[in-house]
Parts: sequence; structure tokens; C-alpha cells
Amino acid sequence: MNIQIDHQTLVFYKPMSIQELAIQYDKNHQVIGGIFNGKLHDLNYYLKDDGILEFVNKNSTTGRFMEERTLSFLFIAAVKLLYPTCTVHIEHTLSSCLFCRIEGVSLDKEVISNIRKKMQEMIDQKEVIHRQVMETDQVVAFFEEYGLQDKADLLRYRLSDKSSIYELCGIYDYFYGVMYPDVSYLDEFYLHIYRDGVLLGTTDQYEDQAKLYGVFQEYEAWGRKIGVSTVADLNRRIKENRYTDLILMCEAMVEKNLAILASKILHAEHPKKVILIAGPSSAGKTTFSKRLGIQLKLEGLEPITLSMDDFYLNREDTPRLPDGSFDFENIHAVDLPLFNDTINRLLAGESLALPTFDFISGHRKWANQKTCLKENGILIVEGIHALNPLSSQMIDEEAKFKIYINALTHLNYDNHNRIPTSDYRMIRRMVRDYQFRGRSAAKTIECWPKVEAGEHQYIYPYQEQADVIFNTSMVYEMSILKKIAVRLLADIQIHEPGYLEANRLRKLLEYFLDGDETNVPRNSILAEFIGNSVFMDE
Repeated sequence: MNIQIDHQTLVFYKPMSIQELAIQYDKNHQVIGGIFNGKLHDLNYYLKDDGILEFVNKNSTTGRFMEERTLSFLFIAAVKLLYPTCTVHIEHTLSSCLFCRIEGVSLDKEVISNIRKKMQEMIDQKEVIHRQVMETDQVVAFFEEYGLQDKADLLRYRLSDKSSIYELCGIYDYFYGVMYPDVSYLDEFYLHIYRDGVLLGTTDQYEDQAKLYGVFQEYEAWGRKIGVSTVADLNRRIKENRYTDLILMCEAMVEKNLAILASKILHAEHPKKVILIAGPSSAGKTTFSKRLGIQLKLEGLEPITLSMDDFYLNREDTPRLPDGSFDFENIHAVDLPLFNDTINRLLAGESLALPTFDFISGHRKWANQKTCLKENGILIVEGIHALNPLSSQMIDEEAKFKIYINALTHLNYDNHNRIPTSDYRMIRRMVRDYQFRGRSAAKTIECWPKVEAGEHQYIYPYQEQADVIFNTSMVYEMSILKKIAVRLLADIQIHEPGYLEANRLRKLLEYFLDGDETNVPRNSILAEFIGNSVFMDE
């Protein structure tokens, strides 16, 4: 076999496991998997053909996904070994941890201590995670007999002929993706009781994100109420021709919450004149701000909507990253003095020509007509930096109403496999970039790490400072986005840098049955990404 490692071609005369090669080439003991010919494998995988091997380190994005799955399985197995009748739900992330619920036992310090000790005992004993690949029909039958109906239901809709069963200390489960070969690869873990659940993570520090927690719990409860908490639940709706009803319920939920939000703004203790809307990429800020404006018009107000994107510095003045590329996520890429001055002059009743930013030329232009805020007017400002105190430091604090929005999906694969909200947003952006900005899926994937780095630095630290956190995800949307996204992801070739991530996302989407976009309203947040939005015609 000819195996290329770090641009060196090595010749082997017998099959070699990735672990055997890692021992030879990983001096820092950080390798936890390998990418062979574009596909991710665990350390136990044997190389039998010619190809290119790239080691996966613990601190990589792929490595962190592997760590999360392994830590989840360790936690689930420990709970089941100690409390066999309990049901574990791994729901979402909160403050860089996984928020988990345990049904069937009253959480207290003793229970958490027992679970923690059991997990550490399994790590100390280097308990192995066994993986068995079988026909999908057999795996479905196995999980039904084993009592894990959520996993059987998920895999029943899967197109793949083969599926995996994982086993740890006699506890069986299904996980979406590769894990560590044994739990001793986990360096450290922490458990914290939080509200009605547990925070599971690799750090002993966490932030009390009470507002974010509240929104997640509201939608988790709503999902249970309408019977759509997992991908299998959604697929069942599609198969039973109840998909249109689900679309209408989701859109009604958004409209209801927008009306409640408008009422809060109108009845705030101090009169509000500036609404600041922030959120990460593809959260739906544009459509959200338009729809909120309509709700405020119903109450007799005259909103003016501004985008902070129009206040970008000219391209030559934009900050740069260490590699020389433009740092568009940086708050100092925005002309903050101009932004604050414009807001204050509008609030003072002046008539102004407003800027618009031409993203093709990279330069600011000015509108021919002037804009004036009426006596019953209110400014709606949207942008990724809208909640950063630096962005509006010259504006009266009591005049502001701050809103953070994000696609905080409650929908997961099953009880133990969550769908990251960042995947929702990346798929949204991929579809929109291709259709309306002429950008390939490979380009979207390439720029995403920089987008996320900017979000962690400039957006997430301020989300709890918002007056309201608003969820813009809709439980039905991935079944529609997939129809466009899968085709785009399939175009990324194995030799391209984004192939591994494209393959992961494509497999994610394969769990969803196709939905019918016919009944998606033109004012839907989803229409901003799939097209036909009434607001894009303005």
C-alpha cells in the first residue's frame, strides 16, 4: 500500500490501523481519528488501499464533535448502569456545555456524585466503545427490541443500507458520527446541576444563560406538545400528509410571538425609539425586522428600518485578519461614529440622506432622497453588532429596546443526538448564497470558521443583555432546505478542502424526508433563504 502522510508517501506491506500509524507520527498524543481519502474514521480503522491519510486532532472542529459524542455516550451509559429505568435526553448546548435532562430520578448532589464517580471509573478502566455495522433493517429491529424506539424510528427513514450500533459496558446506542475508540481519551469532564437538568461539559466554568435557557425550554415543551421533537416525528408528519398543517402552525407561532414582542415594546417602562436587533449569520434578521415593523404599524407607529451593513467602512479601510484577509465580522469594520451620529440626528428630527453599501464595489453610496423620522416614528436597526455596547454608546440607553435572534432549533435526531443550531444556519446561508449571491457551497463552508469566530467574539457575549431573545427556527424548514442543499453539497469533490464538512452535512440532511415548499408563506423567514420572499421585492 502507498499511504501519503504529511506529503510523504510511505509503503506498507500489510493493513495498518490509523492508531498504529498515529503512534509512530503523533508525538504529542493528540490524534483521535483520521481522514482517509476524504472520509472520517476512528483509530481502529484499518487501511487496506492506497490513499491519503490526514490525522484528526482533539482541538480540531471534527475532533470536538467526536469528543462531544463520546462524552455523551459515557454520560448516558453511566446513568443507565446506575438507574436502569431512567431516560436521558441530550437537548441542546448552553454556555459551551450540553444541557441534559434525566427522566425517572430526582436530581440532587448525591445522584450527580454517583454519576460522576461512575463516569470516572469507566475512564480509569479504559472501557472500549464497540461499533458493529449491520443492515439498517436489522439495526431498526434491534433498537425496537432493546426499547429505543426513537432510534428505530429515526433509522427507519434512513436511505443507507448499513447502519451502526455502538456498545459501551453493555449499553447499546446509535450516534451520528465517529467517536473515540475508548472513553479514556476524554481528558476531563464536569457535571453541574442546572435548573431542571444537568450541564455536561469539559470545563468547570459556565455562565448562567437564563434567557437563552428559557427560550430553549419553551420550544422543547412546544415540540412535545405538538408531537414533533425529533426528525422521525417530522418525517412521520410528511408521510401522513400533515406537513402543510405543521407549516401553518410554525408560522402562526412566529406571528403570535411577534405580536407579543410588539406589545412589550409599546408598553415598556420608558418610551422606546430605537429597536436594536442582533443575531448571528443567517438567523433571519432581515425578514424578522420587516415583520416586526408590520406589527408596529398595526399599533399606529411609523418604523424606519436600517441595516448596520450599510455603515461598513469602505473596503480599503476595513480591518484585516493576521492572514491579510478582510475581517468583516469585526465591529470596527463598521463606521461607528457615522452610525451613532445618524441615529441621533434622526431621533432629533433631522432629514438625512442615508448610506447604502455596495458590496460589489466595496464602497458606500448615498441615497438621493432624504429620510426623516416622524413624530410617531421608531427606528428598527438590524446587524450582527447591534447589541454590542460600542455600536450605540452615544444613543440614550432608555430609548433602546434590544432583541437577540437566532435559529434555536429544538428538533434533534433522537433523544441522544442533537442538531447544532450552527448547522441550521450554515445550511440556510449556503442555500441563500448560492441562489442570490452566486456563491458556491464550497465557498460558504470555507468562510464559515471565520464567521463563527466573529460570532463568538462579537455577538454571543451580549445575547443575555437583550430585553428579549427571539427564536427564528421553524421545525419544518430543514426538509425543504435539503432539496437545494444536498445537490450543492454533492458538487464538492473529494480533493476540495470542504469535502469532509460537505459530506457530514449531506449525511445530516439524508435523515430528512423531502418537504413541499408550496405552502411556505411569502413573508416567512424561510422565504428569505429559499426565495419568493415578499420583502425581497421591496
